[in-house]
Amino acid sequence: MNRRTFLQGAAALPGLAAAISCGRPRAGSDSVVVVGAGIVGASIGYHLAKRGARVTILEKDKPASGATGTSFAYLNASRKRPRPYYNLNLLGIDNWRRLQLEIGSELKIQWGGGVEWHAPGDAADKLRDGLRSYQQWGYPARHVDEAGLRRLLPNIQPGPVGAAAFYEDEAGFDAVPAVDVLLRKAREFGATVTYPAEVTELDVDGDRVRGVRTKSGDFEAGTIVLAAGLGTQQLARLADVNVPLGESSGVLVYLPPQPALLGRVVFSPAGSFKQNPDGRIVSGGGAEGATPEATRAQGQKALENAARYLPQLKGLTAERVAVGHRVLPRDGFPILGLSPKHRNLYIAATHSGITLAPIIGSLASLEILEGVSVDLLDPWRPARFAKG
Repeated sequence: MNRRTFLQGAAALPGLAAAISCGRPRAGSDSVVVVGAGIVGASIGYHLAKRGARVTILEKDKPASGATGTSFAYLNASRKRPRPYYNLNLLGIDNWRRLQLEIGSELKIQWGGGVEWHAPGDAADKLRDGLRSYQQWGYPARHVDEAGLRRLLPNIQPGPVGAAAFYEDEAGFDAVPAVDVLLRKAREFGATVTYPAEVTELDVDGDRVRGVRTKSGDFEAGTIVLAAGLGTQQLARLADVNVPLGESSGVLVYLPPQPALLGRVVFSPAGSFKQNPDGRIVSGGGAEGATPEATRAQGQKALENAARYLPQLKGLTAERVAVGHRVLPRDGFPILGLSPKHRNLYIAATHSGITLAPIIGSLASLEILEGVSVDLLDPWRPARFAKG
């Protein structure tokens, strides 16, 4: 088996691609500029630096100031279809475990799983059917009865339970400290993190991008990575590349630190909530309208919904209410890989960036530095939008 074939196969195994870190970067690729310091850009920068590349990470504001900073930060492969997309998210979860082993206790993740339930009715029937389909794929998830639900969530008052599920390997965390840890570790491997540094132009020369121009100076590199969340679409246009992105929005309510109340991510009939490692409880709900008044009202509603099931929250005042604007590619799936027009412009734009960040970082660094094309990423290439 030749080395290229081995690397392609190895990349499909959780954590193995990142473990192959002793190879030399291919000529001309060992200097990389990563545009974006959210969870995806920080992961790509970390993995590149760990493999020996000379990495510069640029952020127009400050790290985690975009979609990452207002993410519910939930690791899951449930609700992910079709099968290849589910598989990619499953690898994302596994690679968070690998990252925790690499980095240690600084990377705080609540590995308590996720719990979902619904009152009797159509939603409960849908939950049972959906759970069975994921079990057929081997996903570690199971039905629980009301007594089991109360054991998993002893502080919860669930009300009538028609169906409940426990997703054993899912997790929650706070994305902002996670980005800080990844960037700190990237720096320890020699990476440079520069902000504020807003990219204003890509220096395109034929089928290559020689570098980027920012309001803070110019940066040249063998490879340019665009991982700027919603900003990736406009940046790609500077190189005449189509990266069609929309967004999905949600309101998040942050409560001041509380005693330990939740060890798992909760999906109640009226909304989701969890407790971060620092004790803050985060509750999520829908976002309609962009006015401050609408945001506050929706935030209050999300808090009230959470308090229906977790009585300890009644009477508490929100520390912060924010609207999260999450990346949503036009077809709903990741956009990962080299631009169809430029042999050194790498695109990384995706929904579920929290779950996928470590596997994207691992495989993108492999593709950039070894010059391979990992077949696991083939369904998600930017070229599918080349005519759009």
